[in-house]
Amino acid sequence: MEFKLSELQRHVQHNCHISDASHAGNYTLCIYLLKMREYYRWEHAMGFDDRIDNDSIGSWLTERESFWETLEETPIKPISIGEEEFEPFDIDGINNAIEKENLIYSAGYILRGKPHFFLADIKQTQDHDEYRIIVSGKEHARELSAPPALSQGNTIFIRSESLRRTVWEKVEESLWNKGQSPLVRAISCYDFENELEQSLAQLCDREIETLVAHEIGEIMAGKKLGDTWQKMISAADHAPLELMLRAIRDNLADCINTIPNIIENLEPARLHFYIANIGHMRKVLFPALREAYDKWLNDNSSEHFEKIASEGGIHWLSVAKDLQEMFRKEGKIDRKQFQDFIESRTL
Repeated sequence: MEFKLSELQRHVQHNCHISDASHAGNYTLCIYLLKMREYYRWEHAMGFDDRIDNDSIGSWLTERESFWETLEETPIKPISIGEEEFEPFDIDGINNAIEKENLIYSAGYILRGKPHFFLADIKQTQDHDEYRIIVSGKEHARELSAPPALSQGNTIFIRSESLRRTVWEKVEESLWNKGQSPLVRAISCYDFENELEQSLAQLCDREIETLVAHEIGEIMAGKKLGDTWQKMISAADHAPLELMLRAIRDNLADCINTIPNIIENLEPARLHFYIANIGHMRKVLFPALREAYDKWLNDNSSEHFEKIASEGGIHWLSVAKDLQEMFRKEGKIDRKQFQDFIESRTL
């Protein structure tokens, strides 16, 4: 039977809508509106410099929310490819079925147990030591949340289209910010005013290096932490605590691999952008990282990052191990106890 991309696209996108219908309310209003604005741009194939009409996006937003209401409590559907039917999380089976079409499918869970799906063209595939890196291009189906990078096993997915949109949002943000900041410093390393596409491509190429380094760090951290860590994440049914636990693993991953990778051949533009993208929770738990950056700005010495990567790798692994021991002893999570412990172990 002839393969039909439109049918596969429809099936995957339907599951994306089901996921969004159940989890879109997890975001704060500000984050939700920013994500919906970006989602509107993708769905309408708009360019980065195309102006969004307020009336049009307002009507679209109302229609989309009404549509999501019809999907609440709807279970995720199987994926049909020709005459075969696959469970939506059978990533290997689905990718084997579409391998000849130069497509990549991914499914998993992200923050607060949100099911996550996307379908895209394969842009390039490369092997890096024991890791396989798949860079996707045009996205045919996606949901409200579109993380530029994620890993499954030893496979790392880099979503170049999502990355370009995420980076462009940062560029726009820097234009509103007249003061000095890591983001403003990063953007000033490029000529976005006169060479928008070239500058965007250069920034994204550097960011891909950082994303790959972080995802490899995540895999390495996962091997150090073992299965108990993921069980603990699943048991932390509370947004602040889950964010704390994910921040600890991210900090560990960066100390193990991302920071050493960046400073090996240090490019200021890449380092500025890395610091600019550290999330709020990670900043709260790891202020020493920003302190190392400020010292580097003052004396241009990478020794500050070498030191913090070494100290941080030991510190965050110790914190994670202690939390896992608490979890094993109790067999459950005492939210206040865990949060108080984490807040007492900032670096």
